[in-house]
Amino acid sequence: MDDYFYQSLLLSVLAVALLQLLKLAMAAPRAPRRPLPPGPWKLPVIGSMHHLVNVLPHRALRDLAAAHGPLMMLQLGQTPLVVASSRETARAVLKTHDTNFATRPKLLAGEIVGYEWADILFSPSGDYWRKLRQLCAAEILSPKRVLSFRHIREDEVMLRVEEIRATGPSTPVNLSVLFHTLTNSIVSRATFGKKRKNAPEFLAATKAVVGLSSGFNIPDLFPTWTNLLASVTGMTRSLRSIHKTVDTILEEIIEERRAIRAEKIRGGAAAENAEENLVDVLIALQERGGFGFDLSNSVIKAIILDMFAGGTGTSGSAMEWAMSELMRNPAVMRKLQAEIREAFRGKAAVTEGDLQASNLRYLKLVIKEALRLHPPAPLLVPRESIDECELEGYTIPARSRVLINAWAIGRDPRYWNDAEEFKPERFEDGSVDFTGGSYEFVPFGSGRRMCPGFNYGLASMELGLAGLLHHFDWSLPEGVEEVDMGEAPGLGVRRRSPLMLCATPFDPVAASN
Repeated sequence: MDDYFYQSLLLSVLAVALLQLLKLAMAAPRAPRRPLPPGPWKLPVIGSMHHLVNVLPHRALRDLAAAHGPLMMLQLGQTPLVVASSRETARAVLKTHDTNFATRPKLLAGEIVGYEWADILFSPSGDYWRKLRQLCAAEILSPKRVLSFRHIREDEVMLRVEEIRATGPSTPVNLSVLFHTLTNSIVSRATFGKKRKNAPEFLAATKAVVGLSSGFNIPDLFPTWTNLLASVTGMTRSLRSIHKTVDTILEEIIEERRAIRAEKIRGGAAAENAEENLVDVLIALQERGGFGFDLSNSVIKAIILDMFAGGTGTSGSAMEWAMSELMRNPAVMRKLQAEIREAFRGKAAVTEGDLQASNLRYLKLVIKEALRLHPPAPLLVPRESIDECELEGYTIPARSRVLINAWAIGRDPRYWNDAEEFKPERFEDGSVDFTGGSYEFVPFGSGRRMCPGFNYGLASMELGLAGLLHHFDWSLPEGVEEVDMGEAPGLGVRRRSPLMLCATPFDPVAASN
């Protein structure tokens, strides 16, 4: 876990110990219960939290599951944490009991920065969330809307191609920075219409709130004393500062786009022709109304925040890992480049139209395999049980937090031959996909809470990788023998070190003559 975790733990444990002891002393005896899922040993007050200190959580939970079973329970402070680490237990949570696990824990970050859980990601299950999901699926995250921003993706990929070309073949390119800059620029332009001067400030605030939305922060693990502990640890102050930054920037953008839209309509433009970006789309939807809930400015801001939180770092990280695996597997790299260069023979640029027409089958297999080994969210966004239920023969108490260890399931040798090896061909028969029906492969989740915007990320991944592999041959810098595959601390599974590679330009036009 990060430094914030350690500081919060030290500041909180004494206060919590006293309050917890007082509560236990006053509690009435409880009736015997059916068995809870097994789990690791616990300490007073903090429970199982010490098992997740100074480790990579997805790996530590995989190792604990090997000892305690694919459905286990940890006690994190006051919060029961149920972890599903197999295809069968994932199916039980995501399909069999999906209705009972369709809500989210009310984390403090969602309240303060997320406009009181108004976004689609952390909104509690209920009528508002269902209507918001329907609106997003039909108007904001639809395939048609993804396609409408293809020119932005094409522009941004070609800008990176020219940037790499200008670097020269002997100077290493920091692909970690490049991929994240690419995805940030794509989402910024699609959402706001242009790259804004305060974009770095907004992105930094978004990154900070993602870190504070993990559910592993001390105040979120002690619901009875969340406000007190958030005040003691400084979490409330940090979240309010982030909210002020985010809200000020988004309010400015909304009012600016509202004025531009009104001016266009006064000038005779049809309402639909005044929609250039997602903020314009949301303003138009707000004016139209009739969705069964108030699409207020706060809801618009919460939706935009979701777009950045879910569509920037995750896509960039996925491309980093895909390129890392290709460098470690030269036979796969050669096969993929051959497919791409044959499909785009003689073309000076890769466009999405060409990409769809050529149907690069092996590229899709490579992306699937990269997502299997390196899912963008190794621990899927936490769910919460609405009522007590029975799962795999165990009792899951109401209000238990539930995690799916997608990373562990994707590497489980019970479902995958040579599970740790990068073999895109394993997906050739098409029987396993990431659309939510194959529970051994859930990089985007499944069921009611499946990631609604994964098509946005996949579009950027396909075009970005195709462009870089079409235009360049890649090699390790001089003196580097192999790619470091170490993971950085935290919940996002970023690379521990930047991916530095040398790019030798390939001229597709000259090669076709």
